[in-house]
Amino acid sequence: MAQNSRRTSSSPRPAAFASLAVVGTGLIGGSFAKAARDGNLFAEVVGLDKDPEQAASALALGLVDRLAQKVPAQADAVLLATPADQVAPWVCDLADHPGVLFDAGGVKAPIIEAVRKRRRQLPPRYVPCHPIAGSERSGPAAADCDLFAGANVILTPEAETDPAAVEAVSGWWRAVGATPESMSATDHDDILAVTSHLPHLLAFAYLEQVAPHHLPHVGPGFRDFTRIGAGNPELWAAVLRLNRTPLLAALQSAKRSMQRLENALAEESADALAAMIAAAADKRRSLYHG
Repeated sequence: MAQNSRRTSSSPRPAAFASLAVVGTGLIGGSFAKAARDGNLFAEVVGLDKDPEQAASALALGLVDRLAQKVPAQADAVLLATPADQVAPWVCDLADHPGVLFDAGGVKAPIIEAVRKRRRQLPPRYVPCHPIAGSERSGPAAADCDLFAGANVILTPEAETDPAAVEAVSGWWRAVGATPESMSATDHDDILAVTSHLPHLLAFAYLEQVAPHHLPHVGPGFRDFTRIGAGNPELWAAVLRLNRTPLLAALQSAKRSMQRLENALAEESADALAAMIAAAADKRRSLYHG
């Protein structure tokens, strides 16, 4: 896409860093860009997107100052907000870029392994990240400057990751309202398989059974349970496929729970059903302190 003239922000820009490049201007990339612009974190925010219409929308909405065909050489920071299966190629292509690279992919170990397969080690200035925030909405129009406010963001630096890059990325996430936390990539993927990927998988499977004639009779429970079923197909297909090993283990555990419920139903065991429901309710209340 051709370079576009820079947009002027409505607020002054005495920023600490010169330039942020955002690759992928949808919900996550657009929200980070908007929060960074509103907080004057960077003097300039440059947007890149393979979808020209999405890029144009991000510019028109004021999420970025200008558009570019490639990451500017002078960018201090580069956020890779693409689907997870596209992160590793970008990291490899930008391995020699002088800026700090960080991503927002919902799976970590497969991305790191893919980079190492091509380059043997991670670029020192690449910091793998995953903000635990999102929405069933997608695209630049869904961008929200408060999306990361109060959210955790997981950083999974490796042995070769530059501590100064980790410090910089942590500071940028804090500046947009998130709380950084570090853990291993495998721990991240195991945890998120249960807390995020499995719920989405169950919602996708459940919605296969729903027909139009059911919809006049749905209530809040249906809307709450199926909300995440409206997620971005490209993004979620990539995450589920890349994290398939931990996700398959989580799915097997869920199947065992479903089998216990099925057995209780088949046996018309009110006590067994009530016990499982009570255990689930107690756990939900304990997790969220009532």
